[in-house]
Amino acid sequence: LSPADLKEELNGFGLDTRGSVPVLQKRLKEHYRRVESLRYPHILIWHRKNPYSHYAVIDFEATCDENAAGTDYMHEIIEVPLVLISVATARIVDIFHEYVKPKMCPQLTSFCKKLTGINQTMINQSRDFSSVWSDLERWLDEKRVPEGQEGDEEEEGSDERIRELCFITDGPWDFKKFLAKECRYNNMDFPGMCIKFCNVRRKFCNFYGVKRVNLDLMLKTLGLHAEGTPHSGISDTRNIANIVCTMVRDGAVLDNNEVVDLETIYTA
Repeated sequence: LSPADLKEELNGFGLDTRGSVPVLQKRLKEHYRRVESLRYPHILIWHRKNPYSHYAVIDFEATCDENAAGTDYMHEIIEVPLVLISVATARIVDIFHEYVKPKMCPQLTSFCKKLTGINQTMINQSRDFSSVWSDLERWLDEKRVPEGQEGDEEEEGSDERIRELCFITDGPWDFKKFLAKECRYNNMDFPGMCIKFCNVRRKFCNFYGVKRVNLDLMLKTLGLHAEGTPHSGISDTRNIANIVCTMVRDGAVLDNNEVVDLETIYTA
């Protein structure tokens, strides 16, 4: 089918017509797969069920300097944004967002302030990483299904309570580099819930059959517009979340494809 024909057919099914040709082809293929599974339930049609109730998208911002490349610069997390997505509805349901006061180098460089949009006053009024991370864990715990009720059925389309959670990042660096370093600086155990996570870049390439991508290219491939300011943690996290929501609607199952090596993070 030509691009125009693909869009016409997708539009006829009430589906999203934005995106590149590979995206449109994949979207239409997944639609037909779902239709066939409903039309012929007695015939086994392979279709992975998503094991997660929610996705937690994170994109940290860290201290930086213009001449830090290739050095032992001590990057410290200064922004912790998390966007929570309901898998059932493929929509954003809540947001956690805090700034962090760095421990080792509390004064931001001019380069860092210009790049991230985070100023010194915002940092001075913030708390240390361990306090912010404890709040994030508590925030998530309050949203989880109470212990002992995990097997109870919820009404269809419910997106309120977390049963199974998968963390999603844009690349491996947020957890394998920045979070690992922050745990060393603060003498913290690496969070168990973040040991396994989903690298959305790898999943995006595999699902849509495209080559290497970055955040801007994923947005462009899906026909989505970037929100907010580049290199703002909360803006980037929202944009990644929009990509994830689109992928879920297109039939993708985003699951863990990266593992943090706990034996090396404290010595790397």
